[in-house]
Parts: sequence; C-alpha cells; structure tokens
Amino acid sequence: MARNRRRTSRQQRGASAKVAQQHLIEILSSPLDHHHEVVDSAAVHLMKISRRHRLSIPSESRHLVCRKCWIAHSIAGRVRVRIKAGQRTTTCLKCGSIRRHGGGPKFHRSNRGDV
Repeated sequence: MARNRRRTSRQQRGASAKVAQQHLIEILSSPLDHHHEVVDSAAVHLMKISRRHRLSIPSESRHLVCRKCWIAHSIAGRVRVRIKAGQRTTTCLKCGSIRRHGGGPKFHRSNRGDV
C-alpha cells in the first residue's frame, strides 16, 4: 500500500505562497522600517516565490523590483524615474535595465468615431 508523501495539496501551497508574497510586498513597500539587506532579500525571495509557484506579482507592486537583477527599487538611489509624454521610464542603476510603463503619447491614434 503506497502512502502519499505529499501532505499539502497544490492549492494549499499556492495559498501559503500568496500569503508569503503579500508579506514580502509589505516589506518592499516600507523600506525605511527595515534594514536595506532585509529589503534586498525580500526582493529576491519575492521573485523566487512568484516563479516557483507561477504567481504573478500584483500590478500595484511590479515597480518595486528590477526584473533583470532582482534588486529592490524601493530604496532611493537605485533607480532613475523619468516621465515624458505620459510614459514612465524606470532605469535600474545597477544593471541598466529600462522599463517603460504607461501607453505614452496618444498622437498616433485616429478618431475611430469618424469612420
């Protein structure tokens, strides 16, 4: 008689991963309350947990971590943010990765109501 060695189901592991993800996001959201090494560790663990359990990082906290080098962007001096024509450009100062958020200028769109 074979025993099932897996004690927790996939749903329970996913639920506990979401709880851990929210805890790490709270640490990244308030970096002044924690030591900078703790914040960096939280950024790495957030990326690892999200990939391991196939969880997407919530949209309101995607800008907190560099997706290339996994460093916390919530600490000042690690990221450069520019806003031009409605588009936010975030540059990681450690690896040089550039992320663009927002649609940017809407000049290329035509009036669809005229057709």
